[in-house]
Amino acid sequence: MTRTGNRTRLGTRLGMGALALVLGLALAGCGEDESPDSATEPTSTPTSSDPTTEPTATPSPAEEEPTGPDCSEVWVAGEVLANNYNGCQDAEKGKFVQAMTYHCSSGQRLVTFRRNFYAAKGEVINESKTPLARDQEFKKVLASCGA
Repeated sequence: MTRTGNRTRLGTRLGMGALALVLGLALAGCGEDESPDSATEPTSTPTSSDPTTEPTATPSPAEEEPTGPDCSEVWVAGEVLANNYNGCQDAEKGKFVQAMTYHCSSGQRLVTFRRNFYAAKGEVINESKTPLARDQEFKKVLASCGA
């Protein structure tokens, strides 16, 4: 009976240990529902019959694409580049083109557009017949800029 008694005690100990393990695992999952992240999640899916919960189509200001004047109207050789120029709307590409700006040591801002236009803000726009990377006049301006 000693063996049987030991088996019974051992079986009871294993049974209790297994029960404790199952309960522990079950309870561990309960705490997840009360996390800070789950409190902000909706508990139901919005339906089309509930107009107050439908998502809006208006993007947030951070997601909106900037707008500006048409590039073909801004980048005209001989015209003056506006001091507040930050970019333009490129009709060919159908998107806003951010200003490519070089900060000069003098405080001026030298701006380029595409491969052949350049100007300092508030100054006359120049158009190069060759790409700016090979244009000697642009190289001199860039060197004097100290960018």
